[in-house]
Amino acid sequence: IIRTLEEAFPGMQPREDAPTSTSQNFTIPGHRGTVGVIAGFSRTFCGTCNRIRITSRGTLKTCLYGKGELDVKALLRSRADDSAIENAFRLQVRRRFKDGWEAEQDARDGTGVSESMSVIGG
Repeated sequence: IIRTLEEAFPGMQPREDAPTSTSQNFTIPGHRGTVGVIAGFSRTFCGTCNRIRITSRGTLKTCLYGKGELDVKALLRSRADDSAIENAFRLQVRRRFKDGWEAEQDARDGTGVSESMSVIGG
């Protein structure tokens, strides 16, 4: 994608991104705004990712490519106290896979079905 953009916009310049950015961002001289490319297949951002998400179904995901491991909705409905909720979140973050490849391998269930970004919260 980046190569195609560079061919179309030869002056495209990379921006210095925050270490935890999930996209590579660029400016194009003579154009307003920026262009961001999320490397969903090569997963170049996994090593610096510091994000967690709660899906629309109430599940905590520590990786876009993995399955959710913590049912936050059930935890809240059980009237767990703040300490129990904090401990559950911390445990999931500690169990985070090293990268999206490991998380995806663990999440495979044979159906070939993946969650859309509207479910994940993207």
